[in-house]
Amino acid sequence: MNFLATYTMRSRTSAVVVVLVAAILSLLLPPFSYLSGAALGLVTLRHGGRDGLVVMALAASLFVLPALVSGGSGMVAIFAAVVWFPVWLLALLLRQTVSLPLVVVAAMLLGAMSVVAIHLALADPEAWWRGKLELLQPVLSEAGWNEIDIRQGLDVLAGAMTAMLAGAVMVTPLISLFIARWWQAQLYNPGGWRKEFHELRMPAPLMWVAAAVVVVALATSGGMQRLAGDLLLLFMLGYMLQGLGVIHNLVYRRGLHVGWLVALYALLLIIPQIAVLVAVVGIVDSWADFRSRIEPDAS
Repeated sequence: MNFLATYTMRSRTSAVVVVLVAAILSLLLPPFSYLSGAALGLVTLRHGGRDGLVVMALAASLFVLPALVSGGSGMVAIFAAVVWFPVWLLALLLRQTVSLPLVVVAAMLLGAMSVVAIHLALADPEAWWRGKLELLQPVLSEAGWNEIDIRQGLDVLAGAMTAMLAGAVMVTPLISLFIARWWQAQLYNPGGWRKEFHELRMPAPLMWVAAAVVVVALATSGGMQRLAGDLLLLFMLGYMLQGLGVIHNLVYRRGLHVGWLVALYALLLIIPQIAVLVAVVGIVDSWADFRSRIEPDAS
C-alpha cells in the first residue's frame, strides 16, 4: 500500500481525496474506515495537528452528500467522532511524545471513558443491551436455533456488549494509527515501525492499576463489579498488543518464516480466546523481559 501513502503525502488535496474516498467506500465495506483514518493519521504524524484538522474538516464537509444518500447527515458526525477524531488525537500524541506505549494507554483511556459513560447513563447496561438484542430472537428462531440456546446466548452477549464496545473504541483508532505509522516508516524511516512495535512495552504502573481493577471486580458486587469487569478487557487488549510485539520480535530475530505470524492472526480471528494467551505473554514479559533473552539467528 505504499502507493496510497505516497499519494496521500503528495498534497493536501490528495490527502483529502484518500480520506474521503476511503470513508465513502467504508459505507459499503467497513474495513475501508481503517484506511481513511490511516491517511488522516499519516498527515497528522508528518505535518502536525493543524494540517490534520484541516484535512479532517475538508473531508467531513465533502462527506455530507454521500452520507445523506446512504443514511443521513448524522453519519458524518458519527464517523468523525468514532474514526477520524480519535485517530487524529492519538497521532498528535504520538508525534509529540514518540511513545507508542503512551499512545496505547491513551487509547485504553478512551475505551475506559466509554465504559464509564455507559454505566453513568444506564442504571443497568446489561438489561438495556438485552432489550436491544431481543430484536435478534425472531431472526435466530427462523434460522433454526433452539429457544433455550438463543436466550442463553443473548444473555451472555448482553453481559459482554459494554466491554466489547469499549474494546472497539480502543482498538479501532489504534489499527488506523498503526497503519499510518507503518506508512510513515516506509516513506521516511525504513524499519522504524518494526523497531517501535517490537519494543512495545506497557508502562510499569499499568500493571498495578490492572491489579487494582481485578481486586475491585472480585471484592465488590452489583454495578461496581460490572464496571470493573468491563474495564478488564481494555487491560487485556493492551497487554495483548505487548504480547504481539514480543512474538513479532521473536519471529524476526530468530529468522522464522512469516507464516508463523499469519497462523497466529488466523487463530486470533477464528478462536478469539487465543487473545488471552497472547495477553499473558505480554504480562509475563513485563516481569521477565523475554526480548532481552532472545538470541538473534546466527544465520
